[in-house]
Amino acid sequence: MPRQTTAVTPADLNIVVLIGEVTSPLVSRTLANGEIASSFDMSTHTEEGRISVPVALEGENATVVVGAQLCVVGVVRRRFFRAGTSVSSRTEVLAHSVSVMRRRAQVRKNLTAALDDITELLDS
Repeated sequence: MPRQTTAVTPADLNIVVLIGEVTSPLVSRTLANGEIASSFDMSTHTEEGRISVPVALEGENATVVVGAQLCVVGVVRRRFFRAGTSVSSRTEVLAHSVSVMRRRAQVRKNLTAALDDITELLDS
């Protein structure tokens, strides 16, 4: 998936790294413009307990299967949509990269790219 970059100020930063287990099957749908959007849930474990996180991505991804241990790098976004006659919203992680944890080299590459983005912001 191509990385989207925009101009940011030193106060702007939205980078998320999730490492956890897929807890729901990948659900894909075709949008009106013909693109495929997919979503799934994963859980992470913290001192406060288990946290469920909704994840969205462009296209489909064969590595997203229930029980898989993944590393997701992306951004947090709030999406608005119509639900019947009202407008609803959902906060989710928009994945830029999804890697299986056992593929350590790929995980390192994706985390290095995120760290490079942070470093670039600090250096500007």
